[in-house]
Amino acid sequence: MTENEKEALYATFKLCSIREIEPSLIQTFQCELNQDLTSFIHNTAIDYEKRKIARTFVLVDEALKQIVGYFTLSIKSLSTKGMSNSSIKKIDGISSNRDCIHSFLIGQLGISDKYAHYRFGTYLLDDAFFQIETAHNIVAGRYILVDAINNEKVIDFYMRHGFRLLDTYMEESKNDSIRMIYKI
Repeated sequence: MTENEKEALYATFKLCSIREIEPSLIQTFQCELNQDLTSFIHNTAIDYEKRKIARTFVLVDEALKQIVGYFTLSIKSLSTKGMSNSSIKKIDGISSNRDCIHSFLIGQLGISDKYAHYRFGTYLLDDAFFQIETAHNIVAGRYILVDAINNEKVIDFYMRHGFRLLDTYMEESKNDSIRMIYKI
């Protein structure tokens, strides 16, 4: 499939809030590479919406009534615990003694196994960037964070799109994820 054909196919999908879809569609998302993605959308996304913790956007193949992929956005305070003073100052832009730096968070981003071979991740990330840009025009923030699964292909994906790893000596995540950052 050429890039133009892939773009044309992607354009037939609909991006919407998880609140706008039929609940039965949620079960059509499966991701073997990262079961946390599957578990989150099946068990947690609706609750996070209701409690206003995060917003989940789903990409729907309306013709086949399936979720192609999704991403979740929120605000996150980046703890500077364990970071060098020079890294803190570089990220903060002013001070080297901040305890936290407020950022946008892409908490989840994934493509369903049925659509993985199309490699739509870049398009979905662009959609997430667009939503963050819309929010950024209203609410300030200097960075976008992702907590990526510790998988070489996933880390390479984010690095190709301008993300970089944070200090490697920061506290390790409970779920073996890698924190990455992108300057807006």
